[in-house]
Amino acid sequence: MIKMAQFHHIKFLHEVEGLSQRQIAQKLGISRNTVSKYLKQNEAPTAIHRQKNYHGKEYSDETKRV
Repeated sequence: MIKMAQFHHIKFLHEVEGLSQRQIAQKLGISRNTVSKYLKQNEAPTAIHRQKNYHGKEYSDETKRV
């Protein structure tokens, strides 16, 4: 995930400087697909940390017998 400042830099380079997605990707050293993804968004990405949910698999009694 890119930082908020980089998101705004991508928007600036595209809208103000008039650079293409490929030129922005080369200039910033990121994927062209990443540039495209963030240009489609209207709001900057936020750092929401999701809780990872590690649930163990539930097995029947038959599979527990090994």
